[in-house]
Amino acid sequence: MKAEVILRLVHLDDEAADHGQQSRRDGIRRRAREAVLAMAAEELDVPLERLRLVFHCRDCQRGDDGNHGQPQLELDGAPAPVRLSYSRHGEWLLAALIFRPVLLGVDLEDTASDAFGELDNIDSVALTDEERVLVESSDSARLLRARLWIRKEALLKSTGHGLRLAPDTVGVADGDGNPSLVLWPGDAGERPGIRLLDVELPTSVQGVPVPATLAAALAVGGSSQPGITFREALAKRS
Repeated sequence: MKAEVILRLVHLDDEAADHGQQSRRDGIRRRAREAVLAMAAEELDVPLERLRLVFHCRDCQRGDDGNHGQPQLELDGAPAPVRLSYSRHGEWLLAALIFRPVLLGVDLEDTASDAFGELDNIDSVALTDEERVLVESSDSARLLRARLWIRKEALLKSTGHGLRLAPDTVGVADGDGNPSLVLWPGDAGERPGIRLLDVELPTSVQGVPVPATLAAALAVGGSSQPGITFREALAKRS
């Protein structure tokens, strides 16, 4: 059984740039799902047609219609022997897959976003008291604030809670700011056994420079440090 987390960073060509914002968003969302399925087909070594992405929204308030929430992969209509997660920011997609039945979540964000600056001040709603102290004392407050948020997103994706669980009730940094699950609210169920990692992204993908401000985090079930394999371009399938 494969133990490593397989990651792939994909640049999604903006084919719908001249067709309006909604068409552009829909096109990028579609291409993101196609890229995730292509990655899974390659790792499982099966034809793409045998795979389907479905979604499960835990404690959904809008109706769990299978079109939003935590992604799950089906092979020939049954659960596939992998877990996967993916995150998109703009035209960039980061997908993660593991051949183990464990929690898995990934998040990708731009640390230069206004959301991580001083004016938006997400600290009061997104960070624990201890994390606010870390940010206030940091020489790189914006980057640390972004890192903390990205870890929380990855963690809450892995458990299926999403942002229905208040992020300021979840602690994702030790006393030195390193990734670690240090606080979990008792009313959210048993504290998950999970590892949090800041992901080092490649500098380019198929000749396209990766913005230096992009940052990512990974949440993986288990107590041991997971191996990480970054895949490059998809192999051409005959």
